[in-house]
Amino acid sequence: MTSKPQPATVSAPPSEAASGIRRRSGIAALLFPPALFVSKFLLLTTDTGGRCFVDDIGCAPFPAGAFGALLVALLAAFVTAMAAPVRAARFALAAQLVLEGVAVLLVLAFP
Repeated sequence: MTSKPQPATVSAPPSEAASGIRRRSGIAALLFPPALFVSKFLLLTTDTGGRCFVDDIGCAPFPAGAFGALLVALLAAFVTAMAAPVRAARFALAAQLVLEGVAVLLVLAFP
């Protein structure tokens, strides 16, 4: 009896590079909310931040639209880093880290 080899129906396991990118992207996503909280807290402990919070004197309004657009782009980069092939996931991870940094800086810029 000779048997014909059947085509593989099971997908190949993810490579080490892909799992490393996914792990880094997940860690960055988990650390993003605490980074926002800490940056806002540190900003409010300054003299200017405290005056803006308590007295609302000389404070520029927070650009909620820009922050929302950053969050949408950050979510898209996160999903791409988790689901895309390795080559695209590398760029998505880099974009995610840059967007997280810009979002934290935006929070720091507006007390």
